[in-house]
Amino acid sequence: MALLTEAEKQRIKSDWLYKGFTQVDLLDEHVCDVINDELDKLRLKRNESGEWDEYEPYAYPHKESELLEKYFVNPKILEIAEILLGCDEVIGLQDWAYFKKPGELGRDMHQNVFYTGCEWNEVLNTSISLEDNDEENGAVWCYPGSHFLPLLPVGTDEKRIKTNPKHWVNERGKPCVMPEGHNFKKEFCNGKKGQIIFIHSHCVHGSGQNTSKTRFRRALLGGYLKKEAHFNKGNHMKREAIDVYKLKEYYWNG
Repeated sequence: MALLTEAEKQRIKSDWLYKGFTQVDLLDEHVCDVINDELDKLRLKRNESGEWDEYEPYAYPHKESELLEKYFVNPKILEIAEILLGCDEVIGLQDWAYFKKPGELGRDMHQNVFYTGCEWNEVLNTSISLEDNDEENGAVWCYPGSHFLPLLPVGTDEKRIKTNPKHWVNERGKPCVMPEGHNFKKEFCNGKKGQIIFIHSHCVHGSGQNTSKTRFRRALLGGYLKKEAHFNKGNHMKREAIDVYKLKEYYWNG
């Protein structure tokens, strides 16, 4: 059963074609609160070992929580992924959570394809806003239209590298290098609690510093790939194909 109207489909397709990203409503605020509570439980349990910084990103939370696995295969996410990637089936590739406490630095500008090694428009990434986010608390930003760029070279910023979370060595300090004289304009993708953003494989994006004194910017991120497309497993993320339709049947159609 289609979960989007024809008007909604046309809007997201237009966004994807001209901007390289699109935002839609997904979850109500109560569900976001439940997800936040679940992520905090996982984070606090993880931190008992003393090996982790308090608010480091959390990789693959769906592996430890049926609740988070359920929302990783949300039928609306899968339908939109199929539309945007132009395919009948996708696989899940990865998921992780950000907590982004007040004062925390943002993510360097990058293209997701640099990490996954896929071809153009074979993979997309998502970010569910688990609370309101804007420029003040470090929202995602994108360069609209930059998805038509090829895979860009990557630079090195030694000062930023030193700010990486303990277990996330590629978070900062390796920004992609934009073409000289480019005229792309940064657009902050401010989102209401419960909204989701879909980002094209080649769209240049990052996030700002959380300059708020009191607000977090919690987000639940995912990656989805055209079925049968090549991808890099990665030394850090160790990506594996996830059968999202089997999980969808279990959680949503049972």
